[in-house]
Amino acid sequence: PELPEQHATFYSTRLPFLPIVTLDRPGRPWGSILAGSDGKPGFVRNTRYNTLSVDAKLWQGDPLLENSDGYKSDESMLVAGIGVEYSTRRRNKFAGKVANLKRSGNNIHLDLSVNEALGNCPKYITIRDLVPRPNTSPTILHQNLNLGLNERLPDDVVSFILDSDTVFLGTTYTAPVEEASHYPSHVGMNQRGGRKGNRYMTSLGNIEASHLASLTFVCFTSGTVLYLTGAATNLFGVAAQRLMPMHSQNALTTTYITGFTLVADALPVRQRPGTTPTPSPYSPPVRFLAEESGGGTRIEEATALLTRIEIHSPTLATFTWAPSEKLTIIPGQAVIMDFTPLIGAKAYQHMAPGHPTSVNDDRIRTWTVSSTSTDGTYCLTMRRKPGGLVTGALFNIARKLQEVRPALLEDARPISLTVRLVGITGEFVLPKAPANKLLWLAGGIGLTPFIAMLQGLDPALEYDIRLVLSTREPEILVPLLKKALLSRSTNRGKFLIEVFSEKEVPELGAEVGGVVLHRYGGRVTMEVLTAASQKTLDNGRDDDIREREIYLCGPEAFEEAVLDILVNLGVEKGKVMREGFGY
Repeated sequence: PELPEQHATFYSTRLPFLPIVTLDRPGRPWGSILAGSDGKPGFVRNTRYNTLSVDAKLWQGDPLLENSDGYKSDESMLVAGIGVEYSTRRRNKFAGKVANLKRSGNNIHLDLSVNEALGNCPKYITIRDLVPRPNTSPTILHQNLNLGLNERLPDDVVSFILDSDTVFLGTTYTAPVEEASHYPSHVGMNQRGGRKGNRYMTSLGNIEASHLASLTFVCFTSGTVLYLTGAATNLFGVAAQRLMPMHSQNALTTTYITGFTLVADALPVRQRPGTTPTPSPYSPPVRFLAEESGGGTRIEEATALLTRIEIHSPTLATFTWAPSEKLTIIPGQAVIMDFTPLIGAKAYQHMAPGHPTSVNDDRIRTWTVSSTSTDGTYCLTMRRKPGGLVTGALFNIARKLQEVRPALLEDARPISLTVRLVGITGEFVLPKAPANKLLWLAGGIGLTPFIAMLQGLDPALEYDIRLVLSTREPEILVPLLKKALLSRSTNRGKFLIEVFSEKEVPELGAEVGGVVLHRYGGRVTMEVLTAASQKTLDNGRDDDIREREIYLCGPEAFEEAVLDILVNLGVEKGKVMREGFGY
């Protein structure tokens, strides 16, 4: 086979580094990073119609230094690689054999005989502006090439994995004698960005056959490279859901690490200072393991029936649902629902330039529960999202009922709108006793979890709660807050509400006892928040928000702005409980 000219030009002129995979003596795949000493393209040349010649400088810890000892001139050493041009998201793969290998210290020359070349789509690649960084000082921080059954990865290695957004996946396949002529032995290399890959059935097929995989993580800011190899298993259906309850694809791959090396300051290429990576618009939401925060509790074979709709404005409404089984929802938690019965199943679509997030739309949505009732129903107060598939459908139903059958808003059961319950998630809940001094910071509809928390206050505690609300719709949100205050589980203690809005803020009314309301114009600023704290004089001293349990919920821009204010006031970021709209 002949290497396509476009591929040959791509490898030889566009790439500052080239990830490859080779096998060690026991047959485990290991990823490696090939690069020239100057961190520039040109270390790969197309010397023959099917040959890529590489002159690279390795660093201590790269698995190829050891794996190259297994080279034989009979071309039995397998290799595969993937080239990614991060500025354009262009990606090509190749596989073949090592036809020639010469090594002098850390310098290596490879002639790679390519027998398979494939262009890949750019779907999940993060755009980066990379520049050479030739003056590196590679240092092995951790290494254990044969990790024992009772050993685990060091904490800083685990942290490095959790902070990564790109990994190169290596796999291998050893053909039985009777299949070798049609399906020869090979290795494979693939790239995963944005924490989720596309349909890479070749990789999964190799894992299904060999139960082996390598993972190579690269940090483009520090140049740190983590090499992992291990025993891999594909999980499907129930087995996959038990491990990651909210993953809708029902297929996962686990890798039990049997060897690793962490090398700092290795990659001679870095993200250009002052620039920010651009994630792929096709990257789906992050899903969590069952044991992780945010993993949630999965509900099997349960449904929810729409029973009531309360329209607050054209873009804000509360939908009440009756679950088919009793739910345990802690105030502040969220419910996960599958709206496929309403919207219809998603047909496979590889790309959608006009609406890229729709490609991974699994019809599953998560909303904070605004209240629960003794009859088992729960309420979701939600805003219509522009272009939102699910909120658009729900608000269309609400508007149509309001126009044609308004009585059905009070009792929507006759329309028989039933969807699937997936699970309960969230740790944005009240602190455990004796913590009773709370600061709640809400932006707009981010008020929802705090409305729910009013139902969960411990009657045995005397609370000191300060709620700061920034809103463009005080005429809607303050009455919702008033309704929650009237039904709160305890009136003990102090409750200060500070509303920031350009509009007129309605009164709570005399019937809401034990609550003080203050109004401010504009947005929450450090100066205003500091001045507002003087309203909470207690025992002759100002309120110190650092003594409070702080909760923050709202749109991302609001959360980031308020978090900056809190940090400037001496609050540690890690002590602020956050609940954004990431789901």
